[in-house]
Amino acid sequence: MPEKELNELELLERIKNGDESAFIEVYDLYWKRMFNFGYKRLGKREIVEGIVQDVFIDLWTKRTKLEIHTSLQAFLFTSVNYRIINQYKSQSIRERFTLREKSKGEQQNSSTDEKVLFNDLKTNIKKVVRNFPPQRKKVYQLRFDKGLSYIEISEKLEISVSTVEKHLMRALKDLRINLKELTFSACVFQGLESYPELLGGVHFLN
Repeated sequence: MPEKELNELELLERIKNGDESAFIEVYDLYWKRMFNFGYKRLGKREIVEGIVQDVFIDLWTKRTKLEIHTSLQAFLFTSVNYRIINQYKSQSIRERFTLREKSKGEQQNSSTDEKVLFNDLKTNIKKVVRNFPPQRKKVYQLRFDKGLSYIEISEKLEISVSTVEKHLMRALKDLRINLKELTFSACVFQGLESYPELLGGVHFLN
């Protein structure tokens, strides 16, 4: 078996056993390549960054149940591609919905309802963020309220870049878990990352 495949198997086994250093190694190795792969297909930076983060969140949170029958690299890139396909489907649903509302002459009412829905969503996101542990909240706010880069946050808080990444990934996980419990349209939830202007200081990770 090629050395690369042996190394991937070893990393995967360590991740399954809860080894965070192995997870960070895989993250550092593949994040940029996965982003470039997704960006060429979707062309939307914020959404692709969120998709890649989601893939890594799943890799870690579902590590004990992983059944990878190809290489780890193939698994990661296939996961990104699958989410991009779902993003296209979600976009198509939203476009059809908008066209239908326009044809009924209800565009104004629809816009008002959507604004109310998203305002409620922003309020709920802020509630989740307020309950973050202090360090996670500080990292989150520096990234999205202040717009600092991972390196700038690392230097400001005197923590490693990998620690910044872990805080942000856990914040995203908490947001998704809590938001899925809300009673709003699944279509809107799936397409939320397409509306970064609504999220302001309470974005999903990017």
